[in-house]
Amino acid sequence: MFNNDNNRKSYEVQMLLSDGRSVDGTLMLPMSSDIKRVLGGDSPILEFMHKDGRESMIAKAAVIEIIVSDNAASEAAA
Repeated sequence: MFNNDNNRKSYEVQMLLSDGRSVDGTLMLPMSSDIKRVLGGDSPILEFMHKDGRESMIAKAAVIEIIVSDNAASEAAA
């Protein structure tokens, strides 16, 4: 699914979904973007890799909260 991984940034996150589930894993973003731009962008989906390696597409409309891990936040600021 994520066949251009070398052109992607990844953020370790925890997401709270509207159905009450909490999912931990990696949010995959285009190299030229950041989380705020992706969330505000036109695409209705987020590319996500679960901790167990499963890949999925998550509807942005289903996301209540995204918590970025401290390590990923530090790397993004650099």
